[in-house]
Amino acid sequence: MKAILVDETNDQKQIMDNMMLVFCTAKRYSFNRLLESKVKIGELEKDVSRKYSLNIRQAKDAVESARQTILSQKELVKKNCGSYEKKVKSIEKVLSQSTKRLTDKKRNALLSKLGKRQRKLNYWESFIDSNTIPPVIFGTKQMFLRRCKGLISNQEWKDCRNNRIYSRGDKTKNGNPNLRVIIKEGMSFLEISTLEKTKSNRAIKIQVPIYLPQKLSKKTGKINGINYRDLFLKHLASGETYQVEMLKINGRYYCHITFELPKTKVIYTGHNGIIGIDTNPDGFALTMIDNKGNHKWHTYLKQHELLYARTNRRENLCGELVKQVVLIAKAYRCGIAIEDLKFRNDKDVYSKFARIKNNFIYSKLLIMLESACIRKEIEVIKVKPQFTSKIGLYKYCHQYGMVVHNGAAMVIARRSYKFKERVPKILNDKLIEDSDKFNNKNEWARWNEINKNIKRKVGVNPDLWLVNRKKILGIVS
Repeated sequence: MKAILVDETNDQKQIMDNMMLVFCTAKRYSFNRLLESKVKIGELEKDVSRKYSLNIRQAKDAVESARQTILSQKELVKKNCGSYEKKVKSIEKVLSQSTKRLTDKKRNALLSKLGKRQRKLNYWESFIDSNTIPPVIFGTKQMFLRRCKGLISNQEWKDCRNNRIYSRGDKTKNGNPNLRVIIKEGMSFLEISTLEKTKSNRAIKIQVPIYLPQKLSKKTGKINGINYRDLFLKHLASGETYQVEMLKINGRYYCHITFELPKTKVIYTGHNGIIGIDTNPDGFALTMIDNKGNHKWHTYLKQHELLYARTNRRENLCGELVKQVVLIAKAYRCGIAIEDLKFRNDKDVYSKFARIKNNFIYSKLLIMLESACIRKEIEVIKVKPQFTSKIGLYKYCHQYGMVVHNGAAMVIARRSYKFKERVPKILNDKLIEDSDKFNNKNEWARWNEINKNIKRKVGVNPDLWLVNRKKILGIVS
């Protein structure tokens, strides 16, 4: 939840700015000490607390933030190294297998791309070999380059480097001891433990009004979207922990509050049927089946604007699509089945696929859909995505008059019930020569062979199969 501080006094601003400066300095100090030597975390926390006059919890948060920065960089190095290694292998495979089909222009382009990918791979491998991480710039690389070019002042650069405080929650302290949200007389405040101390060595606390977001419709007066304020106030009353990160952006103080949603009971399950969803760059393909695997209906929720809209607009469109799906599932009182997609940035041999993948917002759609279903008590089942489109195309599209995406959605729904997808007898008779050898293969290997045989006859375009299916199978002359 993103909240904002309001009506801060000049004294409060000065105190918060000083706290941000000290916390960010302590974080950078911890970061450098962790990189330089294998120092013990406990000793470093005491050192940071003593050096910067932080209480032990603030010191722990600074050290932990620095430690997580290092861990994230190491994971990033592994991820990029694996990604570029697969990219190099993919390009080498195309160059070795397509010696006759490639033109000189295409070959030279692939060789140039191979050289670039190999240099990137060597760059990331060097960090793994030396057990180091890439240079980290506190304050963002973009602002650092602007400072180097003289586009921002030295003070603006320092403001970027010292603009945050982070505080983890503690259940024994009923929430968050250093950045605590409190409610007094219907007003919400952020209680901040400052660096100044009383004579009894206790931190002096200040209370700054905080606005917890709640978006009301101008027409109806009802809340649009998720009621974050109500959810957080319930969480606050339970005494559970929550994390607070305070940031200063363009002179305003924002608070990013992280808390766990309460567990909900699943009401809408697959006992009454299930809706399979195939995710596409321009929307959702929905196909519903009953609990015996039979087709009931199908539709396509299309939104072309997803392909070219700006980030904020695209996020809003994704939310609207997800809302429609949730309403449909609740109306039919059934569950939802989706693909467990894991797209990785490891293949960019062809520019067409790279463009499609760049605009493919499947991740945002599926994450928003899953979280909405959890909140609305709808069961979500994830299934493997292999051959869903091909099985739906060759087995169900002509039977129910569906496009290939709805056929894939039907396979997804049936797979959630763990139904097997047998190859139809007519495809087996017309496209397979050695039936005994074919029947000894597993389900996916059979569909892979069917797919290869059909591609030899009609090519890659699925519409050609739907149009010429009867001729290919010898049903009509």
